[in-house]
Amino acid sequence: MIIPKTMKIELRSRKHKSGNTTLYLEFYEKGGKRQYESLNLYLIPEKTDNDRRVNEATLKKALKIKSERILGICSKPEGKDVSTPATELSKWMDEYLLHLQKGERYSLAYQKHMRSTVNIVKSYLTHIHRPSLMMDKVDKSFYKNFLTYIKDVYRNMKSPNRPKPLSPKTMLLIQTDVNSMLKYAVEQGVLQKHPFYEQEKRETFVKTPSDRDYLTVEELKRISEVETGSPVTKQTFMFCCFTGLRHSDLLQLYWRDIRETEDGLQVYVQSMQKTKKSAVIPLGRQALEWMPERGTASLDDRVFTHIPLLCNADRALKRMTTKAGIDKSISFHCSRHTFATLILTAGSDIYTTSEMLGHTNIHTTEIYADVVMEKKVDAVNMLNGIF
Repeated sequence: MIIPKTMKIELRSRKHKSGNTTLYLEFYEKGGKRQYESLNLYLIPEKTDNDRRVNEATLKKALKIKSERILGICSKPEGKDVSTPATELSKWMDEYLLHLQKGERYSLAYQKHMRSTVNIVKSYLTHIHRPSLMMDKVDKSFYKNFLTYIKDVYRNMKSPNRPKPLSPKTMLLIQTDVNSMLKYAVEQGVLQKHPFYEQEKRETFVKTPSDRDYLTVEELKRISEVETGSPVTKQTFMFCCFTGLRHSDLLQLYWRDIRETEDGLQVYVQSMQKTKKSAVIPLGRQALEWMPERGTASLDDRVFTHIPLLCNADRALKRMTTKAGIDKSISFHCSRHTFATLILTAGSDIYTTSEMLGHTNIHTTEIYADVVMEKKVDAVNMLNGIF
């Protein structure tokens, strides 16, 4: 990058919610386009004298880089790119997906989910006839109109009931994904500011109280007794209600994963299909009642054979819940919600529950804890009418 003599260079900063302040350089000429360079330097909250000394050293380093840019020395730092808002949004999103692929902390499921969000953003660009929209046009108006698009225009064509509008939960997830992408763009100096924080709260999607359906003990008994033409679905669903396994994990469950310990049989999941995290789950009496007999099966044989496709299992479960007189929208995945709610209600601590579910974030498990607390509050309130 050749820096003209008429170009001004300023050291800028941007404070994040974490409390840290990112430092970056802004290059601009009168009437020209602004360019930005991320320095990968940040100031930390000054709570101690050592924090102050660290910030002074960081600021001195940033000012030194600024001086070098003014003098034309090392105008492009080694291994770093000088990003500019002239980058096309579509191309930048593709680069962001490559960034996720290179990062070890991002699971394949998360990468796949983010690709879906990128495709939705690209469909919006096509909708507004701006497939080559530049990053500097990703502003307050763009963001607001995109949210309107996914709410009122975009339809899920992969749904069995296609075209199907997006659920509030899905729209919130898309908003969260876009926010993550744009946050990274701001940190890299590609965007000057995050358009989400310029929106009115009423214009954005907000988290609603948890609507995760689960089965109570009484409802589980009714499901276990209902007659069905899909006995394997019933068996695998009930087993998952007492182990918390996903449908995808059940497909990869072999007899070698069922191990005898001093405390009884346990399921060892080396790598859950979604989170790639391991888990150890004790097999209680109820779970064992729904587990097949091993017979002559070898260690390399699956525990459950002829497992129905997830979509077929969900349809069978809807028929079963209707027969059992249960007015809830139950899918196969609700078995995990049921397991989490049951063991938390029984007294399991949230950390143990999180480990058995294979959650990578304790906050995900806290959702179930909130559900259990609501049940406890309701139970206590029932006493109000007695005395």
